[in-house]
Amino acid sequence: MSARHAVIAIRQLEKNTGASRVAFSQAALLRQAGYRVTLLAERANEALVAERDCELVRLWRWPLRGAFRRQWFNRRVQAWCRRHHPDLLISHGDAETPNVLFLHNCVHLASQKIHGKPLPAGHEVALLHDRILSAQAFDVIGVNSRMMGDEVIRRYGIPADKVRVFHPGYDAGQFNTDDRAARRLAGRAAVGVDLSATLVGLVTSGDFSKRNVAGFIDAAAKLVALAPDRDWRFLVVGKDRFDSYRQQAERLGIGNRVIHSPVMDNVAMLYPALDLFVLPAHIEEFGLVALEAMACGTPVLLGDHVGASELLPATPEWQQRILPAADSTRWAEAIRDSVADQAGSEARALALASQLGPWQYAQQQAAMQHFFEQIAAAH
Repeated sequence: MSARHAVIAIRQLEKNTGASRVAFSQAALLRQAGYRVTLLAERANEALVAERDCELVRLWRWPLRGAFRRQWFNRRVQAWCRRHHPDLLISHGDAETPNVLFLHNCVHLASQKIHGKPLPAGHEVALLHDRILSAQAFDVIGVNSRMMGDEVIRRYGIPADKVRVFHPGYDAGQFNTDDRAARRLAGRAAVGVDLSATLVGLVTSGDFSKRNVAGFIDAAAKLVALAPDRDWRFLVVGKDRFDSYRQQAERLGIGNRVIHSPVMDNVAMLYPALDLFVLPAHIEEFGLVALEAMACGTPVLLGDHVGASELLPATPEWQQRILPAADSTRWAEAIRDSVADQAGSEARALALASQLGPWQYAQQQAAMQHFFEQIAAAH
């Protein structure tokens, strides 16, 4: 008897995106569940596919940009599945499926939070998401935070029992509280900040508009005015254009206090170097960097639409560390208060780090594997 056949449909399958890493991980788990796995993609890293003992089928990419390009991918996926009759189709948001849909972003909510207005009519991602989510033809939808789950339930009326939350997991071998003093020294040296300074950092992959770097710099300027006697330094890590933010910092009189690093070779040494990690994002569907900072025992302040804030304890001390992204005055005051009580902040952060075992990568993978085993039993 031949193995059951699972298909994962994702337009771009490259290691440098979070969605690609999730898809590769799912492929490995499906193989463990006894499936033969085919990956349908327009662009893919063939070597990475081969490492996972999966078949890659490249679907021809529509050459013109626009909404039809995504619709075209969906049509090609459906046509391929009609010919090959897979037992299971997993879509990563760009294809309809009767089985499992994994959603990586909330485009409508993001537009409201980042730009303060709805998406324009005909937005290419929204058109397809609306079609797929409104039809509700799938058995189950996977999201990476309760915030995302609440959004699809509210916006599309999806029954709660069809929504499954799979938080991303962190690498406990890399992000932990071991050797904090040595890593703090190495991290400070890497960014050129003396230990006597107070270092507040926003670490992200990029997209500085979404992560509200402008709000961070505005809060930083207000913070310097609130507590002028402290030697403040502000670090932004991420790959995006920084010119306008540098100009903003200079206009506000803190240009010499702001450091930008496009990439960090060893971000694990950076978190202990920070006196405080902040993520004032307008929206962050999860925010793995926040979880990594927590795992390193670094105090955090998070925006109220950052999915990782769901992991903070439901106590007043922690809940007051979840702030509205747009209120830079509150951010300045909260940063000041956290650093003023640095010993207490660090003690709470270290206690939280010891409680994050369920969000280690291995544990989250085990939960996903159990999910796929349940699906295999049902098919």
